[in-house]
Amino acid sequence: MIPLREQEYIKDKFARELVGPVRIDYFTQRPSPLFVPGREECAHCEDVRQLLEELAALSDKIKLTVHEFAEAREAASRLGVDRIPGIVIRGPANRPIRFYGIPSGHEFPGLIDDIADASRGKVDLAPETVRRLKKLKQDVGIQVLVTPT
Repeated sequence: MIPLREQEYIKDKFARELVGPVRIDYFTQRPSPLFVPGREECAHCEDVRQLLEELAALSDKIKLTVHEFAEAREAASRLGVDRIPGIVIRGPANRPIRFYGIPSGHEFPGLIDDIADASRGKVDLAPETVRRLKKLKQDVGIQVLVTPT
């Protein structure tokens, strides 16, 4: 799925930038050979699984765990995953970064950078951003919505 040229680039980036271990929990759904009323098939689950397996193979600091969503409701709830395909990236600080859908196109470099940031346990932010964030009195959730184009 990831072209060999890009795999080499990502492998080198991971070798340079990954500091600590990164856990990736992937919540998916197996295709059903039967029609199940009310169950929607996951259009991109298999592609995302293959993509994550290829990424995990590029560094021994990345551990991928694949969960069947219907069978791992407790783990999904604990990690804040409520739909599939769902990806949770956690580094040594154990702060989850969640992706839903297929991280392709312009979203793919963000996924790679998030893996590196999670491994370091910090993100480089502008000083003004850090000052403003310190003023927050409660947790804030940020959602970024994108399209594959």
